[in-house]
Parts: sequence; C-alpha cells; structure tokens
Amino acid sequence: MFQNLIGRLKKLNLLTPSALVFALLFVLSLIIIIGQFFHQTLQNEMAEQFNKQQLLLAREVAINIESFIDGVYKDIHIISQLPEIHRIHQSPRCRVVAEAINMNIRSTMLVTIRVLDKNGIMIYDSADPGREGLDLSKTAYFRRATVLPRNERLITDLLDIHDHQPETKEFIVATPIYQDLSHSQAPQFNGVVLAVLSLDAITRNYLSPIKSGTRGYAWMMDSDGTLLYHPTQPMMVGKNLFQTDQSCFECHKSFDTEKRMLEGETETFGNYQAPGGENKLMAFYRIPLGRKSWLVAVSAPYSDVIALMRKSRQFYSLLIISIFVTTLAASGVTIITNKKKIEAEEKARHLENQRRLEREIELAKNYLENIVENTKTNLMVLDRGFIVKTLNTAQARSLGRPKEDILGRPFLYLFPDVLEAYEGVPFEALLQKTLAGRSFEIKDYKITGIQNDPIYLDMNISPLLIEGEITGILITSTNVTKRVQLEEALKQYTVELEVKVDKETATTRKLEQQVLHSEKLAALGRLAAGVAHEIGNPLTSISTFAQLLREMAADEFTRSSLDIINNHIQRITEIVRQMSTFSRPDSMHIKSHQINDILKSSLDLMRLDKRMKNTIEIAMDLDGDLPGSMIDEGQIAQVFINIILNALDAMPEGGMLTVSTGRGTNDQGRDAVIVEFTDTGIGIPEMELEKIFDPFYTTKEAGKGTGLGLAVSYNIVKRFKGDIKVKSEAGKGTTFTVILPVEKE
Repeated sequence: MFQNLIGRLKKLNLLTPSALVFALLFVLSLIIIIGQFFHQTLQNEMAEQFNKQQLLLAREVAINIESFIDGVYKDIHIISQLPEIHRIHQSPRCRVVAEAINMNIRSTMLVTIRVLDKNGIMIYDSADPGREGLDLSKTAYFRRATVLPRNERLITDLLDIHDHQPETKEFIVATPIYQDLSHSQAPQFNGVVLAVLSLDAITRNYLSPIKSGTRGYAWMMDSDGTLLYHPTQPMMVGKNLFQTDQSCFECHKSFDTEKRMLEGETETFGNYQAPGGENKLMAFYRIPLGRKSWLVAVSAPYSDVIALMRKSRQFYSLLIISIFVTTLAASGVTIITNKKKIEAEEKARHLENQRRLEREIELAKNYLENIVENTKTNLMVLDRGFIVKTLNTAQARSLGRPKEDILGRPFLYLFPDVLEAYEGVPFEALLQKTLAGRSFEIKDYKITGIQNDPIYLDMNISPLLIEGEITGILITSTNVTKRVQLEEALKQYTVELEVKVDKETATTRKLEQQVLHSEKLAALGRLAAGVAHEIGNPLTSISTFAQLLREMAADEFTRSSLDIINNHIQRITEIVRQMSTFSRPDSMHIKSHQINDILKSSLDLMRLDKRMKNTIEIAMDLDGDLPGSMIDEGQIAQVFINIILNALDAMPEGGMLTVSTGRGTNDQGRDAVIVEFTDTGIGIPEMELEKIFDPFYTTKEAGKGTGLGLAVSYNIVKRFKGDIKVKSEAGKGTTFTVILPVEKE
C-alpha cells in the first residue's frame, strides 16, 4: 500500500526536491504558527492564574481590614451597653472596663475612643482626658449618629480631626447609646461611643507589605472614587477621579478602568492599559462599610508575569528561524536525512518547556504558601480521612504545639478534651457533613485542655474543592477569647449592680418609713403641746379649789369624794406632764456613759416597784467590755424603765426577764451598742407590732396606760441617732432591742 502511494506521488511529480522543500516549508510554517498559538495560550493561562492569586491576596487584605473595623465596632458596642456609660466620667469602674476594652484594640491603628453624651459633650477620651468637656454637638458625625437606630453603626469618610498628628488621615466608627431612661417608655438615645481610627496605620499594616511579583503593589480607593492609598503616588491620595485636574493626567491618560470598577461593570480581576502604556494585571475586592465601600486593588505588570515565557518564546522563534534557514540551504535531499534530528530537537524543546513549567509551578506554590503562612487568621487543611495536611504558624500557636508535631496527625487527636457538639451534632459528624458539601460558621466555640483556661474561636468550616471535587476540609478560625471574657465580665458586673440597686432600694424604703414615722411623731408632738397647754391652766385651778373644798368639808362622804377627785386630777396632771415631755424634751446633758451602769441603776430602781413580784426573775448577760456612748443618762434611763415596766405588765402571772448587752453594728454598718430586753409574757399580736410606737396607742386595759411610754422612748433613742426594734409572738413573749451608736464626741 505504501509503495502504491509513492508511485502515485511520482506520477504527479510531488516527490521532486522542490516539492519536498515546499512541503517542508509548509510543515515548518505550520509548526511556527502552532508554537506561537501554544505560547500565547500558555501566557494567557499563566496570567489568569497569577491574577487569581492576586484576587486571593486582595480578598485576604480586604477581609483583614473589614474584620479589624468590625472588631472595633463590636468593642465600642460593648462599651455602649455598659449600665453606667452615660456617666463614665463619674464612674471609675465603668472607665476601667472601657480602658480594658480599649487595650484589646491594636494601638497602632486606634487614635482614641471617645464617649459623647446626648448633648454632644465629650465625657471620655482614652487618649487625652484633658479634652473631656469639649462640645462636639455641631459635628456632622454626631448629628448622623443621633438618628441611628439601636445597635447600628456609622463609618465616616476621611475627616480633618488631626488631634495628635496633623498629617494623618483619620475616620470614625461610631454607635449610639440607647438606655431605659423611664420604665414606661422604650429605650431612648443617650449619647454616642466612637473610635477614631488612623487610615495611615491601617494601610501601613495591611496594604504596604503587599508585593505582587517584582513590581506589583496594592492600592485602595472608596466607592466615591477618592484615592485612599497608593504606595508610589502618595501625593495623589485624597483626590477624586471624578474631579481630576491637570496634575492627574501627568500619569493617567484616562480613568475609564477605575470608573468601571466603581460602577461594577468590570470583573474582579483582569488586565488593563496602565497610565504609561504598559499592560498590567489587576484584581480588586470590595469592602462594604455603611453607605460607602472601599476597593482594595492589587496590580502587577503583565511583562513581569510572562517574562520567562517571553524569553522562551524568543528563543523558540530564533530556533525555528535558524532551522528554517538551514533547511533552505540543505536542499530537499537533506530534509529526509535530518528528519530524526529534527524530531530529537522537538523532543528536547518539549522537555525544556515541561521543566520550565514545573519551575514556574513550584514558584507559584511557594508564593501561595508564603501568603498562607504570613496571614494572621488560623488556617488548617484536612484530607478526607481528617488527617492534617497543611496549617500555618498562627494555627499551630493556637494549638500550643510546633507545626511538625501536628502535620500528618489525625485532627481529632490533637485535642486533650473531647470537642463539644455544635447544635447537638458531634464534631466528627459535622466534619462528615462538610465532606458532603455543607459549610458551617461557628461562633464562640469553646475548647478546653489546650491551655489552663478555655479558649474561644470563631470558625468557618468549608469543603475544599479542587477541579470540582471535594478533596478535603478547609478550617479557618479567629481567637475571640478576650472578647468572650470581656462579655462575661460585663454580665457579672451587671448582676452585681442589680444586687446593689436592690439593696439600696430596700434601705431607701426603710428610711422613708422612718421619715414618715418621724413626721407623724412631730405632728402629734405639736398637737400634744397645744393640748397640754390648754389643759394645764384650768387643771391647776380645779386642783386648787378641790384642795380648798377638801379642807372645808364637814362630813366624811364629801372628803372621800374630794379625795377621789384629787386622785383623778393627779392622774390627768401626770398625763399632761408626759405629753409635755413628748412635745418639748427636757434639756439634755450629753456626755460619755457606760450603758451597763445606766442599765444596772434602772434595774435596781425597778426592784422597788410594786409590780416586781416574787414570781418574776431577772437574768442579766452584760458585756463588760462595752465602749462608751455619748448620751443623756436620765433620758436613756427613762427608755430602759419604760421597756422594763411594759415587760412587768406583760407577765401578770410571773415569768423571766432577760437583759443582755453587747457590741454590734446598726443598719448603716457603724459600730453600735446593743441592749436586748426579752420577757416570757403574753406577747403582742403581729398586726399590732407596727402601731406600738404610735402615741396614745396601748394594749393595756383602760386606765392602766396612756400609750405614750414607747412613743417617748422611741423619740429619745432617735434623738441619739439610735433605733428600737421589737420582735414578738403571741403567748410566747417579746424582745425589745435598743441600738445606740458608738459616738466619741
């Protein structure tokens, strides 16, 4: 068959040297065209892969900036929810909590944290307390913050604040303060918490270190077209591409590419014509920030990316041309003899291209590994068997082990304690669901056993897709232990504050009752003074004439009747005297006295009273080491006698009266002397305990008591800043407790 084909070609004169030369030229031309097409395709693929790497880099930088600003917002939002934030300038504890949160933010990017009250007056400045009191109510950002809904944030444009460094570019992240000013209304606006951030520091930390290739760099502008950062043209920062002047066109021919970026008409990566005419590769990522957004762009010259390919292409072209010239000179005969040599050279070129591609792939791999290693986010890759294949230094630091001790080990065996279930699903089952295509975002995940205290992580668990297939699991995480600890401290502080408020409320109610009782006593005192005055004068006249009639009486009945009248007059006189004492106390002779001495004297006096029966026993338990107290001896003795007499009246059939003294504290926590009188009498019903200190109130039979004894005693003790308390149970007895403060002067 092959011989038949050669015969036909000879008949058609297609095997002549000229025909062979033209055929060889055609083949060589076809090889050149295919080679050029192959190189061009390879260049485009390399450029696309490099641009995808740039997109990953721009996305990572943008996410880091967005995470930092979001973290600042969460921190100032925590400050805005402090119970005493509206008076932080008067609350040291609230200021300490705010300063602790302030320390959590990177100081190189934070200029200051400020708190403004609802009128725009600065009441806290973390950087310069001397500025507190400054009126910022007319600033645009304060007016915008006053209309923000609750739990919303405000991010401003670049502002001319310049409090500390006049050349810095700064912006503000703010959140409003809403508090329950009245229980009958919804929470109301009560101020603003804001953080002043340095854009220069953010770009210095996140954008300046970015290098793409040999001459590539990162730059940033906002969604209004204002340039925020450029490493090679710092003098153009702050200018807007929609308001260009002549100086802008010294470098740029137009801003069409940037405008399409802002309008969303371009892809997130691609190539464009640079200002100087050089073709560049560029990728950008958008950061949403309130009503505006920032665009982080990473660009590199196209020539740098394809430099090796261009050299190879030139070498390839020169080699083809040399072969082409050699072939023309060798004539048709040498074409057949050099066929094997040409094939060998083609194979060598193919191997060279393969080795070159392998080197470029290795460089790209090292480039990506360098990006992963230097990112501050924890990153780990597992295969389908949950074996750790890749991790960065940040992840190894969180696990508290060197990377060599983690790589190649099962993921679940890295944790001393069993990992907690997420929403009722065991962690291993969650990883299995990830291999099935699901992604999980886990907040504040608690891990124990790695460090002395638990650590908390925000984790993203996603399937790792390579060429459309799930080959493993990608786990990224951020350590949020400090934020969780601050939130727990804030909750504890809130609970303690509520306990104190409840305690203060109870104390206030008690003081209100004491004030009400004092006002009642004062009113009754004024009434008693008027009654005593009006009764005193006519009573004196009646007593005088009754005595005269007694002396003039001629029969026994008249004298007996006048004696009865005189006895009742004496009783009325005694009541009037007690009313006078209640309304206008006698002048006091205050000095330091020992309560035990006064108590013993009072008991000795009562032993002579006719109500002290043989069936009543008195037991004393006196503290011999009591401090002195500044009191009037006579008035305190009157208090003790009144209480003892009431106890004797409460034990008509006999019983036990126990008197004890000791040291203690009053309701205000001050040192006090405590005197207790406990009887085993008939007791007082519970419903009558609240009335026993009221004037003219008595539980005794008519004619046996005026109801003024305890009222006068209460008045005397209160005059010495003391108190009287009573506990009683009907049929079992009563205990009166007299509390007198220890006063040195």
